[in-house]
Amino acid sequence: MNRLHSILLMVCVSIGFASCSNDDCEDLHLNNLAHYPNVLKGTFPTENQVLNMGETLEITPELLNPENATYSWLINGEEYSNENTFSYKVDKPCRANLTCIISNEYGKVEMTTSFKSNHDFSKGFLYIDDTFNFYDAEKKVKYEDCYSSLNAGKKLGADKPSVCSNNGKLYILNNSNTTNAEHLFIVDSKTLYYEKSATIGTHLHGMIILNDQYALAGGDGIRRINLKSLSSVSLTKNSSYSLFNGIVYNGKVLVNDTYGEPSQVKCYNVSDLLAAKENEMPLTIEPGLDIIQNQKINFVQAKDGNIYTLESTDEGCSIVQIDKNFTVQKTPINFKPAKGPYWSSPTVGMVVSETEGIIYIASADNCIYKYIIGDPNSIKEPFISADESGLPIATTLQLNQKTGELYAIYGEQWEDYKIVIYNKDGEQINSIDCGKNVPSHIIFNN
Repeated sequence: MNRLHSILLMVCVSIGFASCSNDDCEDLHLNNLAHYPNVLKGTFPTENQVLNMGETLEITPELLNPENATYSWLINGEEYSNENTFSYKVDKPCRANLTCIISNEYGKVEMTTSFKSNHDFSKGFLYIDDTFNFYDAEKKVKYEDCYSSLNAGKKLGADKPSVCSNNGKLYILNNSNTTNAEHLFIVDSKTLYYEKSATIGTHLHGMIILNDQYALAGGDGIRRINLKSLSSVSLTKNSSYSLFNGIVYNGKVLVNDTYGEPSQVKCYNVSDLLAAKENEMPLTIEPGLDIIQNQKINFVQAKDGNIYTLESTDEGCSIVQIDKNFTVQKTPINFKPAKGPYWSSPTVGMVVSETEGIIYIASADNCIYKYIIGDPNSIKEPFISADESGLPIATTLQLNQKTGELYAIYGEQWEDYKIVIYNKDGEQINSIDCGKNVPSHIIFNN
């Protein structure tokens, strides 16, 4: 008998002695304990089991007294099987607590262990629709809903989320219209292990990380969120204050706050936002930046240290460079940036190479342009033509900074979505079907 089962027996003996005061009762309890399910040492693993993808975990506890024994196997507290042998095939990244309860007419024993998959998220990419999925680029295999299988069945339920990455964490803002939903989730970016979540506010559609402790979220006004406690302060409930995209730069926050009407890029002091009390939204810095936008457009920081965004008006469009002194320089372009609808999240915008002076921009006619910073001629013609399917580019372009591969998501409501991967030369090297759910973000762990 191993140590675990000896302890269980001692506890049961103690309970038996405490509940009886005569010799007959004592004899009865000792007799019952002798008939409890008695598991042979070594037939139930107590250490964590690690299995490769596709392997099957099998556990068969052996009993000294198997007569009339019944079994109950629970995964993360949920009933899984009543067979005497536990069998589970690891068909996607997972981790779980496993409980085995063996009973007979005299009593029961309960044993616990755990198991997890031996997976490597660096060998592909994660993509998020209403949950996290993983595509293994080496095996060319797609594993769906890894989030729940790694987090005891917990559902993310993120409807068109905004996702920010900071210090090894993913901050997932759920665009929910219900007040009792969990709106903000914090997840480890390497493992996808859930850390905590909270109810913040409804219709949240944008998030900016201010520093390691605070962030801004837009939706029903503007909120400042404490990323440690997940408490929040409403700086304004005025719905005219929006926040679709933004970036922190040299002590300032630049904000894109429109999805349709022309609006100037807003600029705030980070210190003012951090110090503001409830219902005290700071004023914008005046004069503001000479950048007009009439759609949701993101900001990127390039290798040269400058910030880049797009000016988009009915009169024309430009790539805009913002230097450390907040001086604006515009390079006219002969196309319109891709414009997603209000409900789309994140923005259909641009992505920058962190190691090269290159920015990729999605256009309204579903082409992809490659802007070599400082060379206006580089953006006169499309780098990648519109996809042959005719489907629009649905979300922000993504770039694998290590390999230089460019990822575009094509699709629209009521149609299937797909992720198309291009190499540095703009040649298509892979396409992954994603079904009806739009993959709003792609995350690399390499």
